[in-house]
Amino acid sequence: MFKNFLIFTFIFIFIYLIFSYRYHIRYYIRYLKSDFKYKKDVRNNLKVDLKTRLLDDDSIDSAINFLDINLKKIGYVKKGEFIIPEALKRKILYSKYSEKSIKELFTLITNHMGIDDKGVLFEIKNVSSKIEGIYAGLYSEGNEYVNNKISLFIKPDYSYETVVSILIHESTHYFLLSNGIKLKERNSNEYLTDIATIYLGFGKYIVETTGN
Repeated sequence: MFKNFLIFTFIFIFIYLIFSYRYHIRYYIRYLKSDFKYKKDVRNNLKVDLKTRLLDDDSIDSAINFLDINLKKIGYVKKGEFIIPEALKRKILYSKYSEKSIKELFTLITNHMGIDDKGVLFEIKNVSSKIEGIYAGLYSEGNEYVNNKISLFIKPDYSYETVVSILIHESTHYFLLSNGIKLKERNSNEYLTDIATIYLGFGKYIVETTGN
């Protein structure tokens, strides 16, 4: 009898806790799902087969027209060429690409784009030069439960120009997706992002890198 009472009490308390904290439980389940998806993307990036992204003239014109139309819809005002202050360049180099210096550069980039830099997390990983087939950067789009996230995978032989161009590429993903500007096919979005970096005034800093 007492044993049954304990079992009933335990079940009652368990159901009560589930009901009382149902919103918290739902939040953490969705958070863990989003975090799992991000980590899966990172793992997949360690296995990719890099291919040079080349476009013909018609595809480039089509992408530029697509940007023109969609940027006008959001009221984007085109600015001039983006310039990194010499003092910030020295800070980035002397700190060996610290998160703080990269975040400062990201703020300048987003200010040039005319968007908010809040709500974006950074992850900087130093990876071996021996690892082949790895994306240089990754942008993970967030939702109401997790923040947007930019990851940089920096190899020892990366130059300053390479690191900057990676960040610009991933920041452009953030800009485009935040404004709902995207194409259906993944590779097409990568091409669009490559072209958008130049369209937005970052051409001076773009070198041949592979982002995601």
